Amino acid sequence: MRRSVLFCLVATALLPGAVGQGGGGAGGAPPEGGGTPPEGGGAPPEGGGAPPEGGGAPPEGGVTPPEGGGTPPEGGVTPPEGGGTPPEGGGAGGGGAGGGAALTEPHITINSNVECRTNAAGPQTITGYIYCDNYFEFWFNGVLVKKDPMTFTPHNAVAVSFEWDGVSDKEYAIMCMDYASSSGYEYVETSNPGLGDGSLMAEFSDGTVTGAAWNVFVLTMGPTDASIAAGCSSSNLAPCAVVSTAEPAGWMAGGYQASGGWVSATEYTAAQAGWGRTPTWDATRNCCGTATSPATQETLTNNGGCSVNYDSTNPAGVSVTVAEDECLDPMAFLSETRSKMIWSSDLERDNKLLFRISVPANASTVVQCPTCSAPTVDQSTQRVRRELRTLSAAEWKKVTDAMWVMKNTAQAAGVETYGQAFRTYDYFPAKHAAAYADVRGDQAHFGPQFMTWHSAFVLEFENALLSVDSTIGALPYWDSTVTSPSIFSETYFGSAPGTGSDSQVVDGAFPNWPIKSSFSLSDYNPTGSSPYTGSPIGMLRGPTNNNANAMMTRFGSGTYSFGANEFWICANLDGFWYDWYKCVEGDATVTGSFHGGPHGQVGGSSGGNSGDFEDPVTSPNDPLFFFHHAGVDRSMRWWMLTNAAKRSTFYGFPAADTEGIRENAGKSYYGQNLLDVMSSTWGFTAADLGFGTSSSFQTNADLLCHNGPSTSAYTYDSEVACSGGSGACSAVWGDTTTAAASGGTTTAAASGDTTTAAASGDTTTTEAFGDTAMTDTSVPVANAGQRHTAAAVLISGLYAGLAAN
Repeated sequence: MRRSVLFCLVATALLPGAVGQGGGGAGGAPPEGGGTPPEGGGAPPEGGGAPPEGGGAPPEGGVTPPEGGGTPPEGGVTPPEGGGTPPEGGGAGGGGAGGGAALTEPHITINSNVECRTNAAGPQTITGYIYCDNYFEFWFNGVLVKKDPMTFTPHNAVAVSFEWDGVSDKEYAIMCMDYASSSGYEYVETSNPGLGDGSLMAEFSDGTVTGAAWNVFVLTMGPTDASIAAGCSSSNLAPCAVVSTAEPAGWMAGGYQASGGWVSATEYTAAQAGWGRTPTWDATRNCCGTATSPATQETLTNNGGCSVNYDSTNPAGVSVTVAEDECLDPMAFLSETRSKMIWSSDLERDNKLLFRISVPANASTVVQCPTCSAPTVDQSTQRVRRELRTLSAAEWKKVTDAMWVMKNTAQAAGVETYGQAFRTYDYFPAKHAAAYADVRGDQAHFGPQFMTWHSAFVLEFENALLSVDSTIGALPYWDSTVTSPSIFSETYFGSAPGTGSDSQVVDGAFPNWPIKSSFSLSDYNPTGSSPYTGSPIGMLRGPTNNNANAMMTRFGSGTYSFGANEFWICANLDGFWYDWYKCVEGDATVTGSFHGGPHGQVGGSSGGNSGDFEDPVTSPNDPLFFFHHAGVDRSMRWWMLTNAAKRSTFYGFPAADTEGIRENAGKSYYGQNLLDVMSSTWGFTAADLGFGTSSSFQTNADLLCHNGPSTSAYTYDSEVACSGGSGACSAVWGDTTTAAASGGTTTAAASGDTTTAAASGDTTTTEAFGDTAMTDTSVPVANAGQRHTAAAVLISGLYAGLAAN
């Protein structure tokens, strides 16, 4: 059986707390044959060059660092066989929930932030999703857009699409009915009739969502207070009665004024109102299941209850035509973090309700999307970032030698020897600290600017690394879902915790890595300003970090890993820019932080002092930083590929009124928005990043334009593995795929059938796309195959497709 795990997990934040009663709530009787319900109450349906002089001894071979500073290790390394296999179940450790239960794929369809518009005015197509327990009819500006094809169960969400002229106010009007018999009860032919609970939840692409701002008008209610006083109960239905109110004339039309009986809607949680019996799409029979009877609570026998509506004159049910986008699981397409379930103040007895909201045409802040003029590049010309354990001993030694050169070479001497792209290593923790301590607010963390800033930062580092030795090719990355062989070893990054005095790291490729003291920011950024002055003892560490060790320290653990399933959920998330960032930060969609997890767990702290990788101000002091952040960038790049349709609006990157998360929650400041310069007091010029010769600082939009999958100087082995055809990325995640990630014959553990594709480079084994354990815990879910196939096809033909967007 072909299984696709990337589409089988969902954010715990999206999971409802409880399920509603039976088939829904109280409403009225469904129409005969599943048609349009009647008015009123009783009837609702449901090797680089020579280094400068001065410095210490380099390792054997590769680039020779200058004398002085720290001493690099002797010799090279042996690469792992097979590129490292991810652990069973997605990996242990605190970074993510490896393996895990198979859940529903999240679809974040509404951007909760202001995004730029490609046209400041003019007609627009608005799309959305509506969920009503049990049946709805939807009008926009007085025009009927959609009727729910399912009158009772399953409790389906329905996709809608309609046109707005771009000028008129927007009038949303929805009639929503919860099923009830003429007594106000459902399941009246069982021994336990009950009052249901209705709910309406909707999200639209213009940002309109259901909430207390909507108005509601109750048309039917029951059982009435009088009938309850007369003895109406679940065991005595005879006295029960339902009361109806006339429908206000023209209530769904544009310009209607909601008054006289209209009140503000009441918000409910999913735990209170419930999702009910959510649907399953039968792809073999092309029908929506499973329908039940509101009278008996049993599955309708016609077609096994698949695309069938209840009919009081035909107990087997009546077949109806239902499209797949009318049979959507509301838990996968709607979220309480964006919209709310609404109803009247009486969740159980109010049955047929009218809802409406008027949205002024000029209600939203409009930011015009800038034009991206970056030329499209052919993937064959892009340098390939590879997982660090797939490098040969000689290749890895080139990387570490070049980093020792950067560490031991002053800025001016390095530029004279290696060119303008050179940066002394300590430039990077200093620049990171200045961005963190910006008086306006953190320019590099806890907001949408996190990844644009860090992508630019890592790219500037990569350019500096290649200025020392261009034969390195590209900066390698660390795939933290792979635990064997460990990177915390003599071969790679040394021990965690450090085994030297006070947890100093004395082994690995970066032993006794010096931490700068007695520094000045003007040494690196002579024109900028920053309140950052170093640690309390004057070292290049955070302002509250009293760690006095002159060498790099780790107090944490070397057993860290992140769940492979969680990694690919974020990388393939159907959502917007900020949604992806919140996913990799562990604030939404998955458990554990792909970005932040290793900082805390590997760097660690002791006695209130931070290990260097844990110190949020100067974490680049640990060389692991750049390999980890290249891995985070890899997730971003894959996400951009699978969300290429959002490229014209810069992937929904917030364009205005942005607020941060965590310690920046509720804070809105310059640097967070699409058109803001990235860390303008110490930014990135086009020349710094290889985007051109301009000395102007780049904005978040500039980074997204010039550093996209089809416009950047680099790509990743996983992208190359999937570019030879969709067969290289088919829906059998974890199967062996042969593809050329960097030349010759490369075996990549990707996600599909065996395929051969040639590129250029050494013979290498690389983990590109997951692991066998991913298929062991998955089950198919509705729409998962479609999204996976779309991603594979898009990536296989990506450069031509993106050039056309």
